[in-house]
Amino acid sequence: MQAALSMRILIIDDELEILSFLRNLFRIEGWEVHEASSGEEGIEKIERERYDVILTDLRMQGAGGIEVLQTAKKIQSEAEVVVMTGYSTIDSAIEAMRGGAFHFLAKPFRAEEVLHLVRKAYSQRQLKRENLFLKAEARGHYQIHAVIGTSAASQKAISRVQRLADTETPVWLEGEKGTGRGFYARIIHYQSSRSRGLFVPVACAGIPEELLDRDLFGHAAGAYQRATLPRPGKIELANGGTVYLADIDKAEKQIHEKILKFLESKTILQVGSSQETEVDVRLVVSSDSGLDHLAARGKFPPDLLEMLRPGHIHLPPLRERSEDIPLMLHHHLFEANRGRKKPLKGFSEAAVKALLSYTWPGNVKELVDLVKSISTRKKQGTVVDAADLPSEILHGHRRKAVPGKPVSAKIPPDVRDAVVALDRQMARQALALAYGDKEGAAALLQIDVAALEKLVKENGDAE
Repeated sequence: MQAALSMRILIIDDELEILSFLRNLFRIEGWEVHEASSGEEGIEKIERERYDVILTDLRMQGAGGIEVLQTAKKIQSEAEVVVMTGYSTIDSAIEAMRGGAFHFLAKPFRAEEVLHLVRKAYSQRQLKRENLFLKAEARGHYQIHAVIGTSAASQKAISRVQRLADTETPVWLEGEKGTGRGFYARIIHYQSSRSRGLFVPVACAGIPEELLDRDLFGHAAGAYQRATLPRPGKIELANGGTVYLADIDKAEKQIHEKILKFLESKTILQVGSSQETEVDVRLVVSSDSGLDHLAARGKFPPDLLEMLRPGHIHLPPLRERSEDIPLMLHHHLFEANRGRKKPLKGFSEAAVKALLSYTWPGNVKELVDLVKSISTRKKQGTVVDAADLPSEILHGHRRKAVPGKPVSAKIPPDVRDAVVALDRQMARQALALAYGDKEGAAALLQIDVAALEKLVKENGDAE
């Protein structure tokens, strides 16, 4: 048995028999039905109330279905509109579909046909709502204050991201694997004016030149033996948004030349085509080393390097910002503790000292994976000690001590303050996602309401 949908539906028709038929049909389904016997009345209702699906007759005295459709798309664009008509011509169907109608119903119609179409329209409405929520959640997640780090090296990178995010400047993220290049690329996209567009990542490393060419720029019909239909590339798909090329230094020189032409002309040329296509796309690239030496050896176009240089951001490896490690351990242990009845109580001084002495060849990703691994193995409600750490951390890849600067396992006051600020920030974000509902926010953080209220009060927020 199919579960009833919680749907608000508006029917607009000047034929009372149609109104009566649809009203009874939809109420049997358990849907909340509203109706209007003229286009003007329907428009008034749309201006006052919100609906999931709107069914409107195309031809009515006074305001017609096209006017209703235009009003609905202007005032509540997320609602799906189905146009009904007894004048089933291709011209009226095309006009309604071009105006944003979900679909077209020709009178007379069968009950099964109407119900099937309205359910599809509602599913589309829910998909739009879910996409809007996911985009809003992504914008909330990929914010600059989500970057964890108070060190000078971290703050320098954060400052560069803040300055470049809402510009059209191509961005070049230089950093070792595991430094969060993809995370920073998404921050730049979601904090820019292009955040409503797509973020399209493309991995360049290990991809044969011919395949990467087609993946980025698309191909025309007949471009190769199995290409029976044209296919747009990732750059064209990202039109209006951002394309992120990870490990651009691993791509071949021909790809670099085509990317340079794209940046210069804002056009792309599909494989096997002679006609260029205009695109409006922001470019973000990453490399694990400087591109200067590649350009010097003739393996990277100097002109492309110069176009990328103004947007250069150096992402420091974790070994160059070890003072951020206690803060990161606290944050990721907090994340790993979600849902535990007895959370892990933290890291002992011996464990912190060992972690501060480690060089972290895998950078932030290695630290996150370590905390996740320990949280699954360690008994609940206990403290993580040095004995719980892998042998490679205790005995391998150790940092050399700097004379006069012994490694300290104690968390300095500024980092301790940052830990407290991070907890409060997470509380504010959860409240925002839960639209101010404390129980909902506490559930998101998987803490009790009293703990949330303490964080809110300490932050000075109003009740």
